[in-house]
Amino acid sequence: MTWDAIVVGGGPAGSTTAALLASDGWRVLLLDRARFPRRKPCAECINPAGVAALRRLGVLDRVMEAGPARLEGWRIASDGGPSFLGRFHGGVHGIALPRETLDDILLRHARACGAEVREGLKATDLLRDGDGHVRGVVAGGEEVAAKIVVGADGLRSIVLRRLGLLARAPRLRKLALTAHVRGLGDMGGCGTMRARGRRCVGVADVGGGLANVTVVVPAEQAHEVGGHADAYFDAALRESGFVDARRVDDVLATGPFDCPVRRAVADGALLVGDAAGYYDPFTGQGIYRALRGAELAAQTIGAALRAGDTRAAALMPYERARRRAFAPGERLQRVVEAFVSRPRLLRWAAGRLDRRAQLADAVIHATGDVRPVRSLLHPALLRQLVA
Repeated sequence: MTWDAIVVGGGPAGSTTAALLASDGWRVLLLDRARFPRRKPCAECINPAGVAALRRLGVLDRVMEAGPARLEGWRIASDGGPSFLGRFHGGVHGIALPRETLDDILLRHARACGAEVREGLKATDLLRDGDGHVRGVVAGGEEVAAKIVVGADGLRSIVLRRLGLLARAPRLRKLALTAHVRGLGDMGGCGTMRARGRRCVGVADVGGGLANVTVVVPAEQAHEVGGHADAYFDAALRESGFVDARRVDDVLATGPFDCPVRRAVADGALLVGDAAGYYDPFTGQGIYRALRGAELAAQTIGAALRAGDTRAAALMPYERARRRAFAPGERLQRVVEAFVSRPRLLRWAAGRLDRRAQLADAVIHATGDVRPVRSLLHPALLRQLVA
């Protein structure tokens, strides 16, 4: 049997791509090396644009039944200096829930839409014809044919590496340590990020009395983590002022994140989610990018399959759509990271934003994909910044 599409990876990007293609009547095979539900190192926040994407997919009701926490905004605290609070307005909000719950819901939805899901099966290579066109995958030692292969297998994507689209070897600029804790009490419906030197700690309620804590460790401190991730995480939590927090599971580590991708399409293959290029999320953009990228990918794949042409040239509309959708946010995120990683700059910015609530809200709206990044260039906001 030749599948219309094989999707490698059952996270939000892969499950959503599979669900959308199967809903359109295509024969879709979804593979993941894990068995669900499973934990995943992630901040577990979904910004308002991601909530809207879940609604379009038809799964938001099921997600809300799982009891996620509601995120009304974010408080950013500088090291020993001021903090500022930015809130979502206009009737929108984010949510947060454990990835094992979210991913299981999305995987079940893909199966309900008609995709065949095979868990515990790892793709190890790509099949190609004599011209190098991808024609399927090798999984579990067997060759499985498809008209197109979708790589949705994350930061260390096998599909990306077999396609040779990684621009250079990943660089360790930072790593992230993630775990769940109890004992933080009411967080006021907002996530919190606290910087301490070049390290920062992000905290968000994920429902059920749990909070997700993610410690972002700069490269120069990575050697301190070594084989002691739990101890480093616990110390960072205390040093950031969360003295009543009690960790309830093991710390998951992930990184490096600096994995530039030359492009997200090739003859017979396409990349989506983190496999298509990762950047450091600020307030839940990561899952939104996975969901929105899957929507864009499914549109292009459907058109290519109907035309019987899955060459890279026929898949380029997806590449162009990705760039239009995500490039402004990536540029903004690099600016945000420049401030967060420099304590003096962050103290300066936090002080100004603390006194200018409208500007703080505008920043959170832009990073939350509620408004376009260009909205920050509004003359009234620029006047507040330089006043």
